[in-house]
Amino acid sequence: VYCDQETGLGGWLLIQQRANGSLNFNRTWQDYKRGFGRLNDKGEGEFWLGNEYLHLLTQRGSVLRVELEDWAGQGAYAEYHLRVGSEAEGYALQLSAYEGTAGDALIEGYPEEGSEYTSHSGMQFSTFDRDADKWEENCAEVYGGGWWYNSCQAANLNGIYYHGGPYDPRDNSPYEIENGVVWVPFRGADYSLRAVRMKIRPLGTP
Repeated sequence: VYCDQETGLGGWLLIQQRANGSLNFNRTWQDYKRGFGRLNDKGEGEFWLGNEYLHLLTQRGSVLRVELEDWAGQGAYAEYHLRVGSEAEGYALQLSAYEGTAGDALIEGYPEEGSEYTSHSGMQFSTFDRDADKWEENCAEVYGGGWWYNSCQAANLNGIYYHGGPYDPRDNSPYEIENGVVWVPFRGADYSLRAVRMKIRPLGTP
């Protein structure tokens, strides 16, 4: 467990990090439930804390902070009020009160494709072996990682890590889809980000 005591007066618990593509995020339901990967004592590395922990930690209300960095070193952030449901509820993602500079990919989604199809708020978690999305196919299988898919996404921080940023979805098979580490309002669907982090802290933290 790594805590950030510097950003926004501190108190943030890191729950997800991508930094170099060294870790496979195309994992089973049980892997995402328990968590995987590791960080060193400097907070470096790639990992997912675990959905069961997210559920337990967010029951009284939390703030989610998402930090994004592109390959030119430009950053942006998004914050939400967050609650993650139980396993029986599919670890459903409940969000409100967006603020930030990255654009509201999780609640508003991708308006050009229809927010009703791309908003992640209210969605259950999906993995390649447990499909709970709204698409007739399996979003997690096609997009390369577990996530709160709709049909399918405006953001996916657990997608396939492409080095360099821009990538061509036409090279993907069997579907020509944008399966990178993406946050559509920030750099578009065909740009895979260099580094992403997700952090939480209790609502009302001074």
